[in-house]
Amino acid sequence: YESIGWWEFTEADDHSDAYKALFVNGLTRTLVAAKARKASTKTGGDILIQLVFDLLNPEIQVDRVLNGPTNDVWLNPWYDYLQQRGVYYEKGQQVVEFLCDKKTITGVVVEDADGNRKTVQGDYYISAMPVEAMAPLVNENMLYKDACLENISTLANNVDWMNGIQFYLSDQVDIIDGHIICVDTPWALTAISQLQFWGDFEVSGYGDGTVKTVLSVDVSDWETPGILYGKTAQQCTFSEIKDEVWAQLKKSFNVEGKILLHDERLVTYYIDSDIVEKNGVTFQNTEKLLVNLTNTWDLRPNSYTEIPNLFLASDYVKTFTDLASMEGANEAARRAVNN
Repeated sequence: YESIGWWEFTEADDHSDAYKALFVNGLTRTLVAAKARKASTKTGGDILIQLVFDLLNPEIQVDRVLNGPTNDVWLNPWYDYLQQRGVYYEKGQQVVEFLCDKKTITGVVVEDADGNRKTVQGDYYISAMPVEAMAPLVNENMLYKDACLENISTLANNVDWMNGIQFYLSDQVDIIDGHIICVDTPWALTAISQLQFWGDFEVSGYGDGTVKTVLSVDVSDWETPGILYGKTAQQCTFSEIKDEVWAQLKKSFNVEGKILLHDERLVTYYIDSDIVEKNGVTFQNTEKLLVNLTNTWDLRPNSYTEIPNLFLASDYVKTFTDLASMEGANEAARRAVNN
């Protein structure tokens, strides 16, 4: 199934538009930013089977979310814990080169914002960088020891845009108690109303105190024209992206005479800081998402390499999860540590 595209496997051409929107594109473009005609059936099928098995198991919860803001309940506590365990963070440093003597990694060159460079050395090196950041760092000396690392450069081309926007509303809008797939939206939107899961979190202490809903939205299709301006998301300004996403959400939610989203109750919004706007267009995405295309499984490296002191811990590594996600990255990291 690795060589079969999801579109071909699901026989999309022989079925209705509703079938294509929900089962074909809904499980690829909307969920993982992959184009159905090119997405690996192995990956799509594995994920679908895992979801179905989990749905049938009454002892587990399939759609799980954090019980507070990500920084508060996950990232900051983890950061503090690692520091207590002796981990030291070199902040404001960018990796610019792996030093390799054709046998092992002998150091890593890092550079600060002012262009000052220094070499950091250790016994073992774990790269947790995304595929597009790791690819240009693979050099000839590394390839001399492990030629398979060259595949990382090929994988780096298999990335797409899947980034978010948050809307802050002055009324409570929970919609449903879980994630929402807006299968009828040209920009392949998914959404979740978050405050309903955050327990006693006091949102009134933030902003001007009027916010009662945090509606988080992922935009998975940045290349299809929208319904307001006739432009793709990549062609829009930030303001136009806000208007377009809001309009598509209203078209999905405000139906059958029931109005869930009101223009006058939109307090403000925030677009993912990885999206860079310049000259009126969103011309750059500094954190893209790996998409698993057909015939790419063999290109993906293991968490260990032929360089004995170099390990890889990112979502492009071969894992049972087999998907660019936090779960995939977590599994890759555990594999790297256990190796």
